[in-house]
Amino acid sequence: MSTARVAPMSEAQLQAWRTSRAEAGTPFPATSGDRRQEAVTVTVDGVEVGGAVLEYADELVTAGGTRCAVRVLQTTLPRDADDAWTVAIKALEDHVIASGATVLTTAVAPDLAAAFGRAGYRATMTTVGKRLDPDTAPELQEDRRVEVREMDSDERARFVADVGEQLRAGMARAGVADASTPGLADLDDRLAGLLADRPPPMELLVMGTVDGVPVGRAWATLVEVDGGLDFHGNTIDLFPEHRGQRLTPSFLGALRRHVHEIGVRDVHLRVYGHDAGARRTFLDAGAGIEDVHLRKDL
Repeated sequence: MSTARVAPMSEAQLQAWRTSRAEAGTPFPATSGDRRQEAVTVTVDGVEVGGAVLEYADELVTAGGTRCAVRVLQTTLPRDADDAWTVAIKALEDHVIASGATVLTTAVAPDLAAAFGRAGYRATMTTVGKRLDPDTAPELQEDRRVEVREMDSDERARFVADVGEQLRAGMARAGVADASTPGLADLDDRLAGLLADRPPPMELLVMGTVDGVPVGRAWATLVEVDGGLDFHGNTIDLFPEHRGQRLTPSFLGALRRHVHEIGVRDVHLRVYGHDAGARRTFLDAGAGIEDVHLRKDL
């Protein structure tokens, strides 16, 4: 049986790692609010195999204690080294428990999700994505019942009134965050910004319609990355009375044509872990799984 150890990283090693990642175009994530980061080394069977950046949130979680997120996990361990991953994950857990954490979260590549699943982690969200070529016309789609247009001010007001509770309830059910987590205050600030006469230019708010009748809504944030424009979906849903009519694929197709016109390159959507139907719909539309978000109550 392998053994593993997690220990604080030296300042010199941390600076070298920070510089290496910055030069590779993958800098350390920034912290927000009162959260604090800690860099650690991971050693398996006496050999240092990589490091991790841990972020501790000061807010309490429902189970008591603090929430810790593995923001970066970089190791040389093969994905199929089951025994090594088992002990490395356990060593990470022991380390954060000693720091007072009772919840550990992370996001990993799909081929590593099974190792965490065996260690008792459950999927809270899945990020799916698709590369679009702005220079190529959108793929043909026979079902074009749904069209999209920008929300008007009244529709934005109704959307903001509805979506805050909807997102909080979804995150609580999935285990992404607890409904009362103070860290979700930034969500309220973002939603308030959508009510301005001129919403932030990179926030995309559209209605899906069939013969002029609204059937659903979508909210996405556009992000400039390496000279391209990426679409990060926040919510995409149909109104209850229009579900069960196979309108979702048509809605996605209409969105695809719309974002093509504004030059979007990559589409990223996060799907709650319990929403297998939505995940299947996106995968059927040609998206691939980018990462899996996981949680374990320690």
